[in-house]
Amino acid sequence: MPTAEMPTAELDLPRIGGTPPVAPPPAAAPPLADADRDALPDSSVRAIVIDAHAPSRIGLAALLEEQPWIEGCLLASGSEESVALTRRHRPDVAILDISQTGPFAGSVTAMIRDAHPGIQILLSSRCRTSPGAPPASLGAVGFLPAGIGAEDVIDQVRAAVLGGEPVDFDSPAAPLGGPDLSDREREILVLLGTGLTNREIGERLHLGPDSIKKSATALYRKLGVRNRTEAAQRAATVLAA
Repeated sequence: MPTAEMPTAELDLPRIGGTPPVAPPPAAAPPLADADRDALPDSSVRAIVIDAHAPSRIGLAALLEEQPWIEGCLLASGSEESVALTRRHRPDVAILDISQTGPFAGSVTAMIRDAHPGIQILLSSRCRTSPGAPPASLGAVGFLPAGIGAEDVIDQVRAAVLGGEPVDFDSPAAPLGGPDLSDREREILVLLGTGLTNREIGERLHLGPDSIKKSATALYRKLGVRNRTEAAQRAATVLAA
């Protein structure tokens, strides 16, 4: 009696000595969105805010500490304190207010960089003071003028940390046809901005304090200011002209 043939199943066995099947290439990863490229790991950045005005200093620190990538924010009211904190804690980024330092900001940034060469520094201003020179020439990567929005502040701090190019916000323009100052008046204006008294300025310039007072009064009139604080603020634009 004939035997019925049993169906056989074909097994996909690897062939001995043959070429194994080639696996398809992995799918390409989707391009990163801009938000992903600009993302920073949580708690990865230390910042320091340097500002003599306590409400501004505390307010900016509070804004920064709302960001998940900020580990902590140090506070300093002046250059000496900022240098000590920078040397001790080595923050990644500093925001230095120049409302009182004006054109002398470069000396402060130099001290901060000596304390921690890897730090990125952004200049800021809570009034109409401008750096008076490109931020890079003052040892900074950018300038945040008065009136800048909170989101722009965060974006610029992030860009500084990532090594990007912060937006060059327009700083207040110097008035056209600025005051015509003599070399002596320019010298006095520079020294006024350092906080020296009339007697100390006189000693530097080999003049009596009464002569310095008279020259300073004439200088205030030319600048359209009332005192040495306002004169120091105007110095940023006047000396850069």
